[in-house]
Amino acid sequence: MKTFKYKILILLLFLSFQNIYTQDIDETDINELTKNNYNDLSEYFQLRIKDSTKVRVYAQAFLAKAKQESNTIKKADGYYMLATVSEHEEALLYCDSIIEVTKNEDHYSYPAKAHLLKAQILGSQSEYQKTMDELVKANIYANKNENIDQKYKTKYFIAILKNNLGEYEESLDILKSTTEYYKNKYDEDKNYEYDYIKSLYAYGNAYDVNNKYDSAYTINKKAIKLSLKSKDSTLYGRLLLTSAVTLYHKKQYQASLDSITKLKEISNHRPQSKGTLIRTHLYLGKIYFVQNKFEKSIHHLKVVDSFAFSKQYFFINIREAYELLIKYHREQQETEKQIFYIDRLLKVDSILDNDYKYISRQINDEYSTPNLILEKQEIIDSLQKNNKSKIIFLIILSTLFLLLIIVLIRNDKKKKTYKKRFLELLDHNKKPSLSTSVINPSKKIEKNESNNSDIGISEIIVNDILKSLKSFENNNDFLTPNLTVSSLSKKFKTNSKYLSKVINILKDKSFSNYVNELRIDYVVEELKSNPKFRKYTIKAIANEIGFNTTEAFSKSFYKTTGIYPSFFLKQLEKQQDNSKIRETI
Repeated sequence: MKTFKYKILILLLFLSFQNIYTQDIDETDINELTKNNYNDLSEYFQLRIKDSTKVRVYAQAFLAKAKQESNTIKKADGYYMLATVSEHEEALLYCDSIIEVTKNEDHYSYPAKAHLLKAQILGSQSEYQKTMDELVKANIYANKNENIDQKYKTKYFIAILKNNLGEYEESLDILKSTTEYYKNKYDEDKNYEYDYIKSLYAYGNAYDVNNKYDSAYTINKKAIKLSLKSKDSTLYGRLLLTSAVTLYHKKQYQASLDSITKLKEISNHRPQSKGTLIRTHLYLGKIYFVQNKFEKSIHHLKVVDSFAFSKQYFFINIREAYELLIKYHREQQETEKQIFYIDRLLKVDSILDNDYKYISRQINDEYSTPNLILEKQEIIDSLQKNNKSKIIFLIILSTLFLLLIIVLIRNDKKKKTYKKRFLELLDHNKKPSLSTSVINPSKKIEKNESNNSDIGISEIIVNDILKSLKSFENNNDFLTPNLTVSSLSKKFKTNSKYLSKVINILKDKSFSNYVNELRIDYVVEELKSNPKFRKYTIKAIANEIGFNTTEAFSKSFYKTTGIYPSFFLKQLEKQQDNSKIRETI
């Protein structure tokens, strides 16, 4: 409640400033305007939507009238009108006001409508985790009120998030259903025109990223035709960019440039979103690169880099800009610039790995959870309506509660076990490295004189192989990718069967386990001692130590240490942060 009061105070201060700024327009008019009915004020607001100064007067008059009449829903409408013509932070405050005044109202549209608007605003600022939180809340209210429009708006935003996270096929499936829905609504009611065009725009973009360029071209063409006929052509710029992307992939580079030129002309009169601007520079860079116009290409690609980091705006395909920059500077033998953009790409990958994968998990887990809860509630309601025993409800509730406790306990135990194993890895005294635990060949033979006869290999050959293995370990030759018994035996100038037997019996493990454990021991020590190495992605680390896939690396790391590499890296990072804090203190 204190947080909300603080937000309201900020909003009132902003409004006071706004009133001073437009004093000659609204202070004398608002009281007079409140004599109009709500429909008239709403129409005036829509008519003057392009005049941000004058349009606020009608929104403020609408809100003032609602406050005079203590009409909660109309107050929410007034706040909503102001939110749609306000900048980022102010708009979010208006949304919070709507949620506060309507949270206890049993209304068809509110507060879900405010949560959806907040999701839209936050999404435009790349604040995807907060966006997901708002969509989850909107989805709960939309299902509760059986508001079909809001359900599909939520689905639309979920599809956009999935597209940004690289889950292209799932995004396409969702957008197919939302586009069909809005087409049917548009056929019945032309007021759904904007929603239909917007869904077509997203649908065409989804076809693009799924490499279905002919379908994308058809959808874009339809959307552009509708947008040009529409009274509100705010989506026309984004449609031009989507068309440019499609034409680029169809290798129609000049046509793609023509679309971007039209977009730039529009941008002179109607500012475009930062997402549209950065993607425009990205595709200009890509087109000019293909055309060998490198000076122009590098200029636009550097704008992408500068914009991304200054605005903290990142998306999956932004990697393409850095790949081209690295390629160009490598060919120009400009080593310093090549290294610079490699570091930038590593940073981008780190951001994408940490943020987007987490958010992707939020989409799949949190978004589905409210639907499952609602589905359970519907079952419970149905049982109650059919006069079934309330005991069933209590049993279900108790079971769910018990399962929740079990899951929480298991997760807590798992976290403690992982933390304990992490600490053991840091402490050499508790867990000796794999390389120091390798069997001493002379001791092994002395301990069991019959050992050689059991192996079926002469002692001389055994000792030669063990010496070669010791050199193999000391020189870190186990980091070589695609190692096999055959390739290593050739290097040792011995028989592959002899080598396999020595490792199986004297090292007490299979060849693959022997090599993998050496690699994991190496990478643990390297991650503990080398801060630069910790900045690598999991994939980069796996490749660095000889694994072909991240999955094989993760499985081997867990098998050897009892924890996953991602957990180990996060704990190292936390420990480093804590050390910095202690140093500061």
